[in-house]
Amino acid sequence: MAAGETGRTGAAARSAAIDHEALARALRALGMHAEDDALRAAAGGARDEAEAIRAYILRERAHLLSCYDLEALVALVQSARAANSEPAPMLESYAPA
Repeated sequence: MAAGETGRTGAAARSAAIDHEALARALRALGMHAEDDALRAAAGGARDEAEAIRAYILRERAHLLSCYDLEALVALVQSARAANSEPAPMLESYAPA
């Protein structure tokens, strides 16, 4: 690489390979608010989507682990991602009149 040239390294290249927008849609389809910045931060060094989902849940939605197994949640998110469906309206959303 020439002087002054930048290239992707390790975590940046892995993170770019993960479709954060698709994961955020899958999380929203399951009723979880998923901010892209939080997802990117949590999944920064992930090797694959499953690891990114695990990292996000552990960092941003750890309260779910009191009721659900981590791998079951990962499987749910992956299933929603594969379905590529639009999220249903959520109870948490607010639209002023």
